[in-house]
Amino acid sequence: MCIIVASAAPAAAQSSPLPGLETDEGNGFLTRAQWLLSIGPIGSDDPRFAWGTRSRVDLDVARYPSGRVNLLFDNEIVLGRERREFDFNHDNIILETSASHRVRSVDASVVFHHTSRHVIDRAAGRVVAWHTVGGRLVRPFAIGESAAAASVEFHRVVQHTFVDYTWTSQAAVRLDRPLASGRDLFVNGSAGMVGVDRSALNRGNQVGGRLEGGMHLPGRRAAVDVFGAFERRIDGYPFEPSPVSLVEAGIRLGSR
Repeated sequence: MCIIVASAAPAAAQSSPLPGLETDEGNGFLTRAQWLLSIGPIGSDDPRFAWGTRSRVDLDVARYPSGRVNLLFDNEIVLGRERREFDFNHDNIILETSASHRVRSVDASVVFHHTSRHVIDRAAGRVVAWHTVGGRLVRPFAIGESAAAASVEFHRVVQHTFVDYTWTSQAAVRLDRPLASGRDLFVNGSAGMVGVDRSALNRGNQVGGRLEGGMHLPGRRAAVDVFGAFERRIDGYPFEPSPVSLVEAGIRLGSR
């Protein structure tokens, strides 16, 4: 959603980022904090998608014997090349809070989620946004020497503007394979479906997903990820209800 790899999924109306896994740091206030900054080129036939940048803060506000309260903020800025080589186009903002309870080896969470999408340097008299309330199940496990985690979630859309969404869902799998050099290989895969009001835009439920892999390079105080990914993004541009296929590569600087 593993360390920095745990929170490396993308954000928008497709695969949504997840909080990193809990750490065994004891109970209390502000027990875990992670951050990341990333940049990379995007391959697409659409000139509005040329570069992607991301910033994220993932914070365990409180940890108690059976779980935690988490706060997640993610901001993705997409640059195109419509008017110049580096043309700020739109950004996707996620703000999410969740509270979990551990049942044996499964973390069950209640999640309150906000997404808003904004165009940049372009005339717009509206903001695309939605709020959801849902549940998430996460189960960490091991495959030989590799650390893995699987998650499923379902959210009901309780408020929305300029989208036809009624519910969202996602399944994700993450795998982190340590190497003798101290580096890690990682693979993240996620698939999501969005339910829609069929009478609004005369379309059916939408499906998207992302497959990402790369190498995690830890340093003394921070770490770097080198990654590549393929993504089918639901409603890729904020005001256009159609999917966009993207190929992405880049680097991420983040907490160790």
